[in-house]
Amino acid sequence: MNIAIYVLGFFVFISFLMSLLTIVRVAKWRKDLVGLDWEAVATLLGDVATVKRSITRLNGRLNGMESPKYDVEQELQQVIASQKTAPAKIRGG
Repeated sequence: MNIAIYVLGFFVFISFLMSLLTIVRVAKWRKDLVGLDWEAVATLLGDVATVKRSITRLNGRLNGMESPKYDVEQELQQVIASQKTAPAKIRGG
């Protein structure tokens, strides 16, 4: 029975320490939010949207640099080959 009292006392002490830690964290959080108003939140959201757009644009540029280059000679050969095989339709009036 003595061991149970010591174990429970230990858990009570740990719970007390955890509650103190939580109180300190909430107090710090409230102190950090004192200067934050809705205008600041709106400004931050606008800044985040601007950064997202910039990142998307940069990713597009980087992906374009990595993609294979357009081969004009190959495309020209394909067009010439398709014109040789398909007869031109003559339209007249």
